[in-house]
Amino acid sequence: MPSSRIRTMTASNAASKKARISNAEMSAQTQARILQATKESLAEHGYAGTSMTGVAKRLGLTQPALSYHFDNKYQLMAATAESIYDEMAAHFRAAAPESLTPQERILAFVEAAFEQTASVNQRALIELLLAARRDPRCHAVVEPVIERRDRGFQQFWADIVRAMPVNEQRMALLRDFAVSLYRGITVCRSLRGDDPTFALQHAIVRSLVRDLL
Repeated sequence: MPSSRIRTMTASNAASKKARISNAEMSAQTQARILQATKESLAEHGYAGTSMTGVAKRLGLTQPALSYHFDNKYQLMAATAESIYDEMAAHFRAAAPESLTPQERILAFVEAAFEQTASVNQRALIELLLAARRDPRCHAVVEPVIERRDRGFQQFWADIVRAMPVNEQRMALLRDFAVSLYRGITVCRSLRGDDPTFALQHAIVRSLVRDLL
């Protein structure tokens, strides 16, 4: 085979590969935009007010373009839950790195959890938690994600606590109390905006953690 033809084929193959990579990257970017728009819609309009049509319109996409990435609302909700937990996990890992002492990591974890109460992610997650209880089809795909990812957060906390001379059961109860409180604050922020009492409630949790440490 002539060398010129070999060079042409090689160049063509390289261009084709580059195009495939670019298409994959574009698809990933589009999915990320869709998931972000879905979180924002959930936070603003709730689960009932979030639809495939609404998300597509929010992004300037056609319904078929959105359906190319997600077949239906339930598949979109499951992917959105995964995305929320991915971002939360990254937030907590960054806030409580292994370079800190276990005590510092626990306190940093609590601070990061309070910060999340004002986030779009947390408001969207609350909507998905409620929807997974009320909508059987949503429950079927979203609840397994929530259960699996919640176990991951519990393990993250347990691994830190295990390195300290503290009562692990009491710390687990405190963790659950803090999660419930912060989710409640998220709901209250959605209903009536910010409130000085939220910071006071957070200060109580922080004080309880310090006492146990």
